[in-house]
Amino acid sequence: MAALLPVLLTAWVYHPVTRTYFFADDFVCFLSILNDGFLRFVLRPFGGHNLLVRNLAFYGSYQLFGMQPEPYFWIVLLTHLLNVGLLFRVLRNVTGSLALACFGATLWGTSPAQVGTLGWYSVYGQVLVATVLLVVLGGVTARARAGAAPSLRSAAAWYGLLLVGTMCFGTGVGVALVFPAVLFLVLPAAWRRPGIRFAYLALPLVTIALYFAFRRFYGVLEPLTLNEVVAGNLSLPRVWVAAPMLPPLLAVSVDTALRGTFLSTAHWPTGGTPIVLAVFTVALAVLLLHGDAATRRVTVAMLVLAAGIYTVIAIGRAPFGRSDVSLTWLSAQLRYHYVGLIPTVVVVCLALAELGGMGPLRRLPRVPLLLAALAVGAIGYLRSDFRIDDRADVRAYLVSVQQGMLDEVVGRPLGTTVYLENGNPSPILLGPVMARVKPLFPGRAAVFLLTHSGDELDGHHVRFIERDPAVLARIGRWPEDPLAALLVRPDGLPR
Repeated sequence: MAALLPVLLTAWVYHPVTRTYFFADDFVCFLSILNDGFLRFVLRPFGGHNLLVRNLAFYGSYQLFGMQPEPYFWIVLLTHLLNVGLLFRVLRNVTGSLALACFGATLWGTSPAQVGTLGWYSVYGQVLVATVLLVVLGGVTARARAGAAPSLRSAAAWYGLLLVGTMCFGTGVGVALVFPAVLFLVLPAAWRRPGIRFAYLALPLVTIALYFAFRRFYGVLEPLTLNEVVAGNLSLPRVWVAAPMLPPLLAVSVDTALRGTFLSTAHWPTGGTPIVLAVFTVALAVLLLHGDAATRRVTVAMLVLAAGIYTVIAIGRAPFGRSDVSLTWLSAQLRYHYVGLIPTVVVVCLALAELGGMGPLRRLPRVPLLLAALAVGAIGYLRSDFRIDDRADVRAYLVSVQQGMLDEVVGRPLGTTVYLENGNPSPILLGPVMARVKPLFPGRAAVFLLTHSGDELDGHHVRFIERDPAVLARIGRWPEDPLAALLVRPDGLPR
């Protein structure tokens, strides 16, 4: 029953996500599925991420549901609820308290910070990374709680899952890179097994080798774009630029985790941020100075895990070569914090467990305290400015584009070919960043391909006049693609 409470509260807060519509990268993925086919879509890296697992989930969902958004976001919500239950298990293992496990799982599951991931299907891979991490952490902490050494079979299963996580989203790479330290800190018995010790010490090298091998393999199908080459660049200058982004990322994680449903979705930092960070610092000091050896090891393991996750995010998203982007603004983007909040919440619950065992605090009743905390959180949620954007403007824009194309062919002789200007992708549909990369979603032809089969519109054949050299070069490489059949060069128009 205790495990069910955080799941129900999370469902209450996040059930509106099932009414959300697609946005930006989602449309790029749909277009790729229709235009590029199975292999080129499923194997394609994107934004510095290796996305084999997420792409398989996306492709399978499209085959089942088309572009109906509700099933996609129900899958997102149900996976998130699964993660809440898995986090409950981890917290129960490390704190020994059902009340704290319930509190921590609710704190994480209902956090307004999660909307940045749950409200955008393209980021579903990060939800899957959390599932992988929590399954593995659940197994590791269960062994540690029981005082048992891991079996070779369990260790191999965790190893495989961690590598799968690297192909769900970039945060999975951060998890895998530092997980040997997490494993040996939380479960010292694993260090005493030579086979496990050797395999996990090699995990960071295996992770890096797999990351670059996957991207090199994709080059057999087609060259990586310049944007993708830059996104996957791990040069020393890029790491140097990324280093200043790590502290604000960690600070946002702490602030959003502790603030819970009282987190404002306004600009970060807020007036209360220094107080929240100071409280966390004191709690961390209590853990490291007052906790027993096992508690200190788990605390350090969670700090290492958070650092690994956010270091990869910093390297991938630091504004390399740009001076017009604020690190504070960038670090506060909520979609970066779904996985990173997990170790932060674990540390918070460990600190509460440690404080609860000190002096007169031992006599405080746990269940009334939990109910009071959940009631306060519910009040904070009801009074907050938190809302889930259903992206009605994106739906309306798609309708307007389709109506505009229809208006242009009305009155033309039936059965003839009508030539329409292709135009540029809109920020309403793709966001301000993706709209600037036209080859990924070339204007109205892309919208037409998503919403029509073949080339007919109201009894007319349509072609779209494309003038962008980058788009023309791309379709020239793949002349058999559906987009290539819809786009024409200005000099290819009939005279």
